[in-house]
Parts: sequence; structure tokens; C-alpha cells
Amino acid sequence: MKQSRFNVIDKGNQPTLVYNSYSGAIVALDAEYEKALFANGANGPSEIVDNLMDAGLLVSDGLDEIEHLKEISSACRMQSKSLSFTIAPTLNCNFRCPYCYEDGKRYGSMSDQCVDQVIKHINGMALDNQAESLQIAWYGGEPLLAIETVEKITRGIRSDEILFNASMVTNGYFLDGKTAELLAKNGVTHVQVTVDGPPEIHNQRRCLPSGGDTFNRIIDNVKRASAYFNVILRVNVDPTNGDQIDRLIDSLDQKGLRNRVKLYLAAVDDINGACANSPCYSEDEFASIEASCLSRYKMTGYMDPFLPGFNPTICGAVNKYSEVIGPDGSLYKCWNEIGYSDRSYGSIFESVASNAFEVSKWTAYDFCSDSECLNCSLLPMCMGGCPFTRLYENKTSCVSARKNCIKVMRAAYDFKHKK
Repeated sequence: MKQSRFNVIDKGNQPTLVYNSYSGAIVALDAEYEKALFANGANGPSEIVDNLMDAGLLVSDGLDEIEHLKEISSACRMQSKSLSFTIAPTLNCNFRCPYCYEDGKRYGSMSDQCVDQVIKHINGMALDNQAESLQIAWYGGEPLLAIETVEKITRGIRSDEILFNASMVTNGYFLDGKTAELLAKNGVTHVQVTVDGPPEIHNQRRCLPSGGDTFNRIIDNVKRASAYFNVILRVNVDPTNGDQIDRLIDSLDQKGLRNRVKLYLAAVDDINGACANSPCYSEDEFASIEASCLSRYKMTGYMDPFLPGFNPTICGAVNKYSEVIGPDGSLYKCWNEIGYSDRSYGSIFESVASNAFEVSKWTAYDFCSDSECLNCSLLPMCMGGCPFTRLYENKTSCVSARKNCIKVMRAAYDFKHKK
């Protein structure tokens, strides 16, 4: 028996807390449990040792935890029974957000011919692989500008024989009650909407070409939509709005959104030059803000502090049976690549990948290539970080938990025991 290499221990406060990044468990130790853990189970009561093993805090002496991760991850990334597609029915957008890769350009929408081919392509893959589940993520651009395309593709690929689940990333401007009901009927169970602060801040960052208010319309839409599916609010934060979260929470409360939606923070990063014209937080700065918000808002219903467990598939980009489909039928592995023709590996109109390298560089992604990652106690939850960042920027994109894990552990414990 030995302690898991993926334990993170906080003895700075009472009780002692242990988080295991493989199991996802956060365990509060009393004196007897603490003694058994730090003695690697030696002479500990069998019930306590069994409980510590069930939580993943103790593992067998012969278990190579890194090899175990590799084996499970490899199998999951090759899983053909569950197919995943991110579909951008259009790259057009009604917003002109300053940090967005679209930068006001128009990229067009799917033609009727392309829509028909998307249906044929997905159904063909499902049949060839005897798929048991199908996951669709609607993306853009702004996918609600092409709601008819969303409907038609869904009708063409949805069947009683395959478990179907869909989600959408939208700016929320067109997410009225009728549209929300329509999305729910088309299998959408989760929708992410970006809200970048209280009204005056949001309206500067999430803006129409002509300017004006978008916040109130979006929040009113979100309130109605929350009756049909889960709505997650994403707040993109940087030094220009990071101190405005309190005021955003107040605004959401005034609109009656408490206990209707969840909220999370995301750092504006430099993918596709997003930080060229505006500042971005460092990893340390963002981690500090995130931990502070999780601690302050844990009882509001908006933010539930938690730490995840093992993420074997890492992300869709490095999974064999996951694809991103652009509005012209181009195929990509990562949604950050949509619109960059040189990064496409083929087309739904072709039976064979025209650029096999663009596939292999993703599917061959190896989280074990970085010695720093191999020695990190958080490896199972992050699996080496964002593959896009590693491949294109030649650096590691660490999860914020590496900087704020102890604080989030404590917030999660407090949340559970004060509910």
C-alpha cells in the first residue's frame, strides 16, 4: 500500500483536507484517518484503509499510476462507439467583440448541398462504427444565425437507435423563448452564453457593430431559456473587467437569475492573437481571481467550487472519432482552427483525408512528453493541458488549479458543510 502520487494535501487548516486528482475526491481527515494515510495504511483499521482506497488516496504498491493513466486514456481516445462533432453552421456573427478571432470578418454559412453532405457524413460514420451515442456541439460564429441549418441537420442525424445529446455556444442575443423551445426539441441540453460583466462593461465588450445595449436582452433571454435547458454563463476576464464580478452578480440577482444558471470564469488568452490589442492576465493572476470568486460566491448558487477527477479523453481534438466541421464542409480537429484552411485535414466531400499530418499531429498527442507534467500531482485532471497551446505555442497551458488548488479545496469543503 502507498499514497497516491496524485494526492494534494492541505494541512494548513483544520481539518486536514486531501484531494485526489484521479478520483476527484476531497476528503477531510480526522486523526485516525490521517494517521492511516501517512502510514501508507500500515496497521490501520481495515475499514479506514478500505475507505482511503475507495477514495483513491491509497493505492496498491504494484500500481504504476502513470502507466494506468496512459492505458485508460489511449483506450478512451480510440473509442468509436461514441462519436463527437463540433459543427459551425456559420462563421458569421452579429457581434464585434474586440478579443474574438473573427475580427468583424464574414465567413459565410452552410449551403444546402453542404448541409445534406454533413448529414450523409455523420450517418455514414455512425453506421460504419456501430455508434451507440452521438454528441453534437453547435458553434460559430453565431450558430443562431443559422437556426434552420441546426434544425435540418438534427432531423437528419437523430434516431431512436443512437443516444443523442447536443449543446450550443451562443452569444445569447437571439436566444428568445421560441428559439429556446426549438433548441430543446432538437436535443439541446446545455447552452453556454458569454456575459462579460455588469451592463456598462459587457456592452463595451460584447457589442453589436452599431453599439448599444446587449446585456439586458441577453439576460432576459437567458432567464426564459433556463426553463428549457441548463444555461452556463461564461465570463471572459482580463485586467479591464476582473474587478467587476461583484457588480455582475448583483445585476444577475436583480434579473432573478439566482439558482437558475451557473457561472464560470475564463481567462482571455492569446489564442489567435487575442491579446495583441488588450491585456491578458498571467496564470497566477487569473488563478487568484478565480479562487477568490469561488470562495465569495460559493453560497450564491452561481458558482459551485469543485475540483474534477480524471479526464482520460483530454479534449475532442486528440480523439480519433471527434471532428470539427466548418460551414464549407472543411474538417478540423480543434475548433480554434476553424476558418484556417491550412489547418484543415480534409472535407466531408472527400472520402480520404487530404492532409493526414493535420490528423496525426493531434491523435499522436502525448501528455507524457513533458517531464514537468509527469511529476505534477494534478496530471489526471489536466492531462498535459490544452493540446492547441502545446502544439502551436510550444508551451504548457497549466490549469488554474495548479496555482489555486488548496484554496479551491477549502472552498469546496466549506460549501459542502454549510449548505
